[in-house]
Amino acid sequence: MGARSWYSEPMKHCNGRRDLLFVGEVLGGSSRINGMVYTRGSVADYDTWSSMGHPDWGYEKVLPYFVKAETALNRPKSRYRGDSGPWINQAFTDLSWPFKAYHIFQQCALAMGFSLIDDANLPDALCDGVSNLDSTVDQNKQRVSTLEAYLPRATALKREGNLTICTGVLVSRIEFSGDEAEHRAEQVSFQYANSTSEKVFSVRVNKEVVISSGAVGSPQILMLSGIGPRQHLEEHGIEVVRDLPGVGSELCDHVAIPVAWEVPITASLTHLATSPLKGALEFFKYIFFRTGMLSMPIQVLSLFVRSSSLDNEASVFIGDGPSKLAERSDDTSVPRPQVCLPDIELMPLATSAMDDLEEHKAHFSKIGLFSLLTTLLRPKSRGTVRLGSSNPRDRPKVDFGFLSDPADFEMARKAVRLALKLGDTMKEQGFPLLRGIAVPKSEKADEELDKFIRHRARTTYHYSSTCRMAPEFDTQAPGVVDDSLRVHGIQNLRVCDASIFPQIITSHLQAPVVMVAEKCASMIKGN
Repeated sequence: MGARSWYSEPMKHCNGRRDLLFVGEVLGGSSRINGMVYTRGSVADYDTWSSMGHPDWGYEKVLPYFVKAETALNRPKSRYRGDSGPWINQAFTDLSWPFKAYHIFQQCALAMGFSLIDDANLPDALCDGVSNLDSTVDQNKQRVSTLEAYLPRATALKREGNLTICTGVLVSRIEFSGDEAEHRAEQVSFQYANSTSEKVFSVRVNKEVVISSGAVGSPQILMLSGIGPRQHLEEHGIEVVRDLPGVGSELCDHVAIPVAWEVPITASLTHLATSPLKGALEFFKYIFFRTGMLSMPIQVLSLFVRSSSLDNEASVFIGDGPSKLAERSDDTSVPRPQVCLPDIELMPLATSAMDDLEEHKAHFSKIGLFSLLTTLLRPKSRGTVRLGSSNPRDRPKVDFGFLSDPADFEMARKAVRLALKLGDTMKEQGFPLLRGIAVPKSEKADEELDKFIRHRARTTYHYSSTCRMAPEFDTQAPGVVDDSLRVHGIQNLRVCDASIFPQIITSHLQAPVVMVAEKCASMIKGN
């Protein structure tokens, strides 16, 4: 097992295309295969959760769990950054960036009026600005997944007496006892993942069950176990234990639109694949000196923007309203937390950001590429995760629902226009963007932009909110778990992963997910 992939359902508002999902089915989950970006989100993200009826999930309440989890290698010590946690991260300064494009991108963003954010994980960081990103990379320039952080070999051996790890299996069902008013998990059944064997194993539940299978896997397990939308379960012949319409609903992802140009191959990561000499040199630099292209992630900086701070053509940064992530006040003249959230992220990448693998193989695999992955951090559109069948080996059906809400087009147009403006500015600064590879025919006409957006919209693999923390009969959307992450109507069953987010965070998701896990562990120990 490892990285698994399959195609989504046809995306109705994206020309019927299917997008490729990736999930980490391995110890450490998707932290073993992701881009290693460590961004927590903003103060306003969690204060918004609090304002939605979850006071124990406001910024000050979740901050200790971020701090507890991390060791920030090259950040000044403060109450906001940890220095003794198991999960190591570091920022890569511009002196170490291997691609000139990153330097030029940063300079152009600053020239357009955006601020330089030294540490986006501090509460007083601006939400409009270009930021050096922290990455989950250790002193030896190696990835630090949650496996290395929380379950290194020494820890596993130390806990051998009360820790059992089963690999190569999947959960087929959780069995319950009790009546319709209150159920209790009694047994977890599982079977081989990659086998035709129908043999089923089971373990008895003494205390609690915690499902941490991600925003795609967790709702699948719940529905296979009879917890989910009644009609959908009955369609698959599954006995209904608890009718919870919110299970698998409200899927949210940071929909992205790649904008890309051809560049000299020496200015792109493609150089590693096309030049054996260059590949050997970079390998040598990494193995012996821990330097070079292989010593850091491909993404080392991002531009975060509020679309409201851009003019209509996204060509001028006007910076209206409060820009600090920590802007909070009882004064009614100060906007609610949501106003202080960025809703666009531009990720400069010295490689292709298109996710059509066949297109890449046929047209782009031998040329240098520079991309700006323009990302909507607060999309309105929602999707679903539904069962493909009652067989746990069958992949769930994922409908991303991208661009199903027309409001997302307005934000997407601004994001793409901003990317094109930055590209023009980079060319004016002398950077060789040779020709457009993924650019709209016209940036002036909304119709042409919308065609481009539909053609290029893709996932960023930031799946969330399919088992939302919200009341069971929440007026916004039905909830699945309470503030203690317990599934409604089930005594001893919790969900702990990105699926519980009441609203998607305006950053990459692995740091918030680990915060949720730390907080969940604290709640379990407290009980």
